[in-house]
Amino acid sequence: MLEKIVRIRSIGRFTDCAASGDVTLGRLTLFYAPNGRGKTTLCAVLRSLKTGEKEFITERKTLGTDSPEEVHFRIGGNNHRFANGTWDREHRDILIFDSVFVNENVYSGDYVDHAHKKNLYRVIVGAQGVQLARQVETLDGQIRTASTELRSKRDAVSKCMPDGMSVDDYLQWQPVVGIDDQIRRKTEDLSARQRAAARSGEIHAKGLFLRVELPSLPQDFAAVLDKQLTDVVADAEAKVRQQIARHEMGPQGESWLSKGLKFVKGGLCPFCGQGVAVNDLLAAYRSHFSAGYAGLKQEVAQLSRRVKDAIGEGALATTQQHFAGNAALAEFWKQFTTINLPEVSFADIQERYATLSRCCLALAERKQQRPIEAVALEEEFTAALGGVEALHPSVAAYNSAVDAANVLVKEQKASVASPVDVTSLRNELVQLEARKKRFEPDAVAACEAYQSVLTAKEAIERQKESIRQQLDQHCASIICAYEQSINDYLDHFNAGFRITNTRPRYTGGTPSSHYQIEINSTALDLGDARTPSGTPCFKTALSSGDRSALALAFFLAVLKQDSELGRKILVFDDPFTSLDRFRRTCTQQLIQGFLSQSRQIIVLSHDPHFLKLLSDGCPSANTDVKVLQLSKAGDGTVVAEFDIEAETQSTYLRSYATLLDFYREKRGEPRAVATAIRPFLEGMLRSHFPGHFSSGEWLGQFLERIRAANSGTGLDHAKSDLAELEAINDFSKKYHHAQNPNAALEPIDDDELEGYVKRTLRLVGGV
Repeated sequence: MLEKIVRIRSIGRFTDCAASGDVTLGRLTLFYAPNGRGKTTLCAVLRSLKTGEKEFITERKTLGTDSPEEVHFRIGGNNHRFANGTWDREHRDILIFDSVFVNENVYSGDYVDHAHKKNLYRVIVGAQGVQLARQVETLDGQIRTASTELRSKRDAVSKCMPDGMSVDDYLQWQPVVGIDDQIRRKTEDLSARQRAAARSGEIHAKGLFLRVELPSLPQDFAAVLDKQLTDVVADAEAKVRQQIARHEMGPQGESWLSKGLKFVKGGLCPFCGQGVAVNDLLAAYRSHFSAGYAGLKQEVAQLSRRVKDAIGEGALATTQQHFAGNAALAEFWKQFTTINLPEVSFADIQERYATLSRCCLALAERKQQRPIEAVALEEEFTAALGGVEALHPSVAAYNSAVDAANVLVKEQKASVASPVDVTSLRNELVQLEARKKRFEPDAVAACEAYQSVLTAKEAIERQKESIRQQLDQHCASIICAYEQSINDYLDHFNAGFRITNTRPRYTGGTPSSHYQIEINSTALDLGDARTPSGTPCFKTALSSGDRSALALAFFLAVLKQDSELGRKILVFDDPFTSLDRFRRTCTQQLIQGFLSQSRQIIVLSHDPHFLKLLSDGCPSANTDVKVLQLSKAGDGTVVAEFDIEAETQSTYLRSYATLLDFYREKRGEPRAVATAIRPFLEGMLRSHFPGHFSSGEWLGQFLERIRAANSGTGLDHAKSDLAELEAINDFSKKYHHAQNPNAALEPIDDDELEGYVKRTLRLVGGV
């Protein structure tokens, strides 16, 4: 058994806890420790001693110190030391009930999850069951490893497979003859379809090719050049021009003469008034400016402009635009169909029309100079016109190609309007490529590797199933007995529920336990964090006290099933937390019942009254009982002796002892004595007048009730001491923070204090 805690250093609150005084442990050792003084830490150290896992200690290293963790226990006459991160020897025969046991094996917070059920299963089935369970878990681990490898191998195979196909079907494929040619044809078809589908909007929007038309000369060009006026005096033109030149009239001369001719009236000159009837020059004017002549001149004057409009650069611009537009369209449509437009040199067309235009404009200029004379078409004009006319065959061939191209374009537009299913073509190509790849070296190797791992995994699964059947047979009777033990203990606790349907389960492939809670003859699933709100389950059906009772029942059932319990040290850390008084008493009795069956029992609690129950139930005359405490020493915790009798006295009796020691022996710290007066008087009044004061009231309120008591009532008997009680209260309340914020600084006179202590004790006949 654990005989002595020699030293604990640099672990949690145990900054340097060394044995001092009579701190040898007994077969029943009771540790009193307020919360925060190291109960949990001590359990962690014992768990590390049991398992050999240093983390239970290192994770609790005292902060702010460089000293290494150190433990020294004496167990069964042997030293067990922890230093440099390791134990020199372990002690496996320790069973610990604490929050770690509950959180790992029963529940955490509001839930019982798979990890709890798996750990509890190991606790239940014993060494042989654990061995079989570990084999199952080992094989399950191998299966998971094989599954991981199988997924990897399947991924390698999947890279060769088309989507939506199973590996098993893929492995059954056979080679396809001529597959390369099938892939090539399908690729070309798919490529064209994809381009068209991707640009269907553009295909719909793009126009057709435009035919090209070459410009033509005005049809009357030669006729205008050939026109003459027979009624015009032959030399009228010459005379008019001579007259304009003689008088230096310049460009405006002809216009001036034409207007002035209108002012000749009565055969008289509008300037000199002389007769002009027989003047040859005037006759020339009349012939020159006749209506027919004027019309001819106007027609000749417009001839140059008409030539420019018909075959000039403006007329050629449209032709050039058609050629350029068709060239751009050809580049677009070549992506989807075969377009063959012949090469036509627009520069050559432009040059030929420029030559013809120069010839025509020169002829028009010559005609304008001699409107009444016919202008003959020269050889140069004839050659230029022939050069333009030589263009027509090539342009006609170009337009034929345009017509043929437009037929193809219309077909392409129609195909886009009712497209082929590109997805189907792509899937067909993927299938062909996958079938080809299936029999390439990499794919063949991947398929063979997958098949090999699959075969090995199936063999492990068969082995696991065989061992699992052995485990189920082993556990059948044990789990049934375990369930009965738990329900027996729950019955001791007078719990309103029991557990039922306890059996093994293999969730996730590893063994775990399964059970339900039965309330009012109704089985209830435990539920978990995924259980919908409003569904009855462990979280909603059991109170905090019920859960604690269930956890303790699980642990006690483990002890009952342990065939080697006589070798074990049993450790209980606050075993009745949140339980009511009846369950506390029952807990004391159940723990006490295991004392004769185990090697040693250690109980840690913050409740001295519970420890007193255990101590009183096992008199030292029959049992080696030791009561110790984890007490504060500076900033740390030490193991020390503990007077449980004094600690469990009522507040009234402790206050009485404090006042009596001060009055008789002058012992005690004066401020502590002063603060003990009020709780003593409150206890005295509660004892003498039970039921008249509520739990939340203090002495001043007690006195108000006494002062207001009616004659003949119970409190009326206290009025005889009212004046003395008020005087003592006025003195004592100065030392309580509730009435005096500066109570800690209030001065105390020892003689005055002694007087009030004497007056207080006199009320109960103590002096």
